Amino acid sequence: MKRKMGDVFSTALVRQAVIPQAIGSRRKLSSSIAVAITGVSMLSVSGVQAADAKKSVQELQAEVERLTQELAAAKKREQDLINKSAAAAPAGTAPPVAAEAPAAVEAPATEVAQAEPEETKDLGEVVVRARPKLEKLHNIKQSVSVVSGKELDRELSLDLGAITRRASNVQFNQNNTRGASLSIRGVGKRSFTETQDPSVGVTVDGVSYALTQLANFDFYDVDAVEVTRGPRGTEGGLSASSGKVNVYSKLPTFIPTAELSAAYGQREALILKGALGGGVIDDFLATRISFLVDKGRGFYTQSYDDNYSLYNKDRLSGRVQFLFTPSENFKARVGADFEPRQPQLQNGLTFYHDNPFRFADGSLVDPNGTQAKARLFGFTNNAGVFTGPRPYFENRGFTWADYIGGEQRKTVNFNENQGQTVSNKGAYVQLDWDVAGHRLSSNTAVRSYSFDAHNDEGTPFDINLDGGGGVNYNQYTQEFKIIDQPGGFIDYRAGLFGIQTRNDIVSKTGWGADAGAWLATNAQYNTLDRNAGENRGSGLALLKDALQDARKKGDTEVHTYAGSIFGESDLHFTDAFTLTTGLRVTKEHRRTVDTVQLAKNGAGGALNPVSVRDVQLGGFDSATNGELQGANSADQLKLADSVANRYFGAAVTDTPGQAYNSLTEAQKNQVGTAKRLRSQQIGQLYNPVKSTYTDLLFTAQVTPSYKINNDLTTYLSWQYGEKSGSALNVNGVSRNVKPENTHALELGLKSFWLDKSLILNVDAFVMDIHNYQQTVQVVDQFQTDINIANGQANPTAYTSAQGNVKKVRVHGVELDSVYNGIPNLSLRFNGAYNIGKYIDYDNAGKPEELAYLPEPYIDQSGRILPGASKWSFTVGAEYVKPVYDKYLFHTSVNTNFQSGYNNADNLSAYGWVNSRSLTDAAIGIGTKNNVLDLSFIVKNLFNNATHEEGWNSYSPNPYPLWYGVQLSGKI
Repeated sequence: MKRKMGDVFSTALVRQAVIPQAIGSRRKLSSSIAVAITGVSMLSVSGVQAADAKKSVQELQAEVERLTQELAAAKKREQDLINKSAAAAPAGTAPPVAAEAPAAVEAPATEVAQAEPEETKDLGEVVVRARPKLEKLHNIKQSVSVVSGKELDRELSLDLGAITRRASNVQFNQNNTRGASLSIRGVGKRSFTETQDPSVGVTVDGVSYALTQLANFDFYDVDAVEVTRGPRGTEGGLSASSGKVNVYSKLPTFIPTAELSAAYGQREALILKGALGGGVIDDFLATRISFLVDKGRGFYTQSYDDNYSLYNKDRLSGRVQFLFTPSENFKARVGADFEPRQPQLQNGLTFYHDNPFRFADGSLVDPNGTQAKARLFGFTNNAGVFTGPRPYFENRGFTWADYIGGEQRKTVNFNENQGQTVSNKGAYVQLDWDVAGHRLSSNTAVRSYSFDAHNDEGTPFDINLDGGGGVNYNQYTQEFKIIDQPGGFIDYRAGLFGIQTRNDIVSKTGWGADAGAWLATNAQYNTLDRNAGENRGSGLALLKDALQDARKKGDTEVHTYAGSIFGESDLHFTDAFTLTTGLRVTKEHRRTVDTVQLAKNGAGGALNPVSVRDVQLGGFDSATNGELQGANSADQLKLADSVANRYFGAAVTDTPGQAYNSLTEAQKNQVGTAKRLRSQQIGQLYNPVKSTYTDLLFTAQVTPSYKINNDLTTYLSWQYGEKSGSALNVNGVSRNVKPENTHALELGLKSFWLDKSLILNVDAFVMDIHNYQQTVQVVDQFQTDINIANGQANPTAYTSAQGNVKKVRVHGVELDSVYNGIPNLSLRFNGAYNIGKYIDYDNAGKPEELAYLPEPYIDQSGRILPGASKWSFTVGAEYVKPVYDKYLFHTSVNTNFQSGYNNADNLSAYGWVNSRSLTDAAIGIGTKNNVLDLSFIVKNLFNNATHEEGWNSYSPNPYPLWYGVQLSGKI
């Protein structure tokens, strides 16, 4: 009987999903059934335990059953279609029974009432689908949280940041669409690193995303979200070293449905969401079409052009799904979604302030005038001599006070307003065939994503143009699964997974007319402007032309090919004791090709060097003082003459080089200075450099579990995961990143208390991570070889790049709980105590305040991981009460708390963020049948703006207090 519970449970789910909608289609019975179901729903939500309340529930359930039987007799064919529609959900993607639950682990409300009486007593449990088939959360032997789509809808939670604030021990690391990332248990914070796999995997509707960026968009028409913690991979999809976030959309059914919501709020925010679906061809084809429009201004304004604001929303997205059911044992689901290219101004939300004048050892922070303050205000050198601002930028309407005054004005001032243009689209085909006691599944999917940024240096001057990064990403995935029908000593599931990705990453640098004056060193600026004397006009022309309209472009092509075989089994030794084992083997091959070229010469092409690392640039050869040297060809000498003519009016003769040699020593020095300025900004160029990485990776788990009784289940899980290394080139030299491996141990208890009105799940865990992947100090082999060739003492050079930290350890306790014992009220509490620490990290980059140290790197062993809070918790509550017979009053609140953490990747003392909490709330009234609802919604209720101080700048919370009104309805 125990082994058949899965079938009973699935049957109950079908009835819960379709009975209310089916009976709603019959005019004669709809009114009576609606009243009965509403009564059961309210009693279920309230969690009433009194005897008379239980009796009322039973009476109402009996009424629902009687009406349902009458409907079935009157309209058998309709009921068959309904059953078929509900059964059509593919394995691993059917909706969980969390849709009405405001908590990650709370019991469902209205769904419970609609099950048959003999099944109701076992359906007061949340269902999770991180496993290949539906299982009750109480029996899932891992740390997991569930957030319902309804909860997200009622507080207008659309993105990963809002979703993760409702689960335990998971954090969204704020950045732009490309740079944002997810952390679980403090592991996973990173930014712009497409060559490295994320530590936290994201799966949407059964399709694994190899880049977190694919999910940094709005989610809509969501059924549920699950967060699983710890190494994952033996269940299928892409493996993940610290956990997964699984998002499930509402699926098409044969039941007609139409939903629409419109929200309007502060800063001209307009959010429209809708869905339309139902049967197209009876017994054969159903569809569901959904869309989202999310537009609005950002909170922070743009002084340069007030038509723009920072972190504005300009998103439009649509999804279409088709369900085919040609037979009882075969079904197919085809879906596609599309978000066209839309610009949003996200980069540049930075507030600047003055940095300390001296380091801790007493030395000056900027004795050479390299910072923005030196350009706009001035600087003091080591001799105590003060040099004022650069005359080039004086009297142009932007001063040092303006540069550091943005925080007080809540505004920025820069002239590059193109922002970031992004797009996201994909399609999939899911096939499921039930045959010979098994389910055979195939999931074929394709996704593409693009990102194009245009960045600014933070001033209204014409300095940076067309700078920033770009990404064009495509992935193709194929997964096959076999799942046995449960009921024997062994339950198993296995499969094959393959993925191919192509990622074209562009790094762009562009310079405007003011770039030379801004980027020149103090000595270079003095030569070309401040101390130029009678040659000042020529010097200013050289200063401008040296960089104006030049463009540098770096191309990185990353190709990944991976294939995996995976499987899990449950060995049921007794009704109480089960041993779960899993194994995954992945063959990984990666290739990275890097190229850096000067894409456009601009105005100063004649000032190019001869070449940079075998990249020919066509310039003439001269010394740092401008004197010609080497074996210049006739064409090169003619080029030098053109420079002399253009900037100093030297007459060009038939003798190549004569005009240039006629220049004075001071004039040649100006040319040499302009050439050095240009060369330094161009930096390293190189022709294609390839790096490859091939490996065999393993993921495994061994999890014994023991069911103490119907209310208590305990488990001990050992998990092992390997994250692929990277094919990486550092400064044009191949230097791969080693694979990361994680050993995790988790002891957990799943429990019901107080007649199942209290659900409490707790686990303790420890994770040891070897070769943890992140930015570290690595040897710059190219520069080191040059230093050796030049006979330099201590020739080893270092640079910042992706690499490995020898060892990291994370340990702590996690809690997911919900209480439904108070009438009309549901309470949730999720929390975590988490310590993520570097155990062996002796190759760390120096934070800004330690730049005076002579060592190229420091030891950060024993420090807490960046972005890892010691304490975090989420408190949620929802109150629902019938009013005026036909209406439901509802209010809800969600508060997420994080204790202080260091937000700087280099663990700077200026990166510390104090403890903070974010609260969202909603209050509204709607009809009992959910046809219409009006809500007032507030996000970041207490306007929490906690942020790090930053060495000389910081990025504020882009989403302060917001409120609006949402009107929604469905039929």
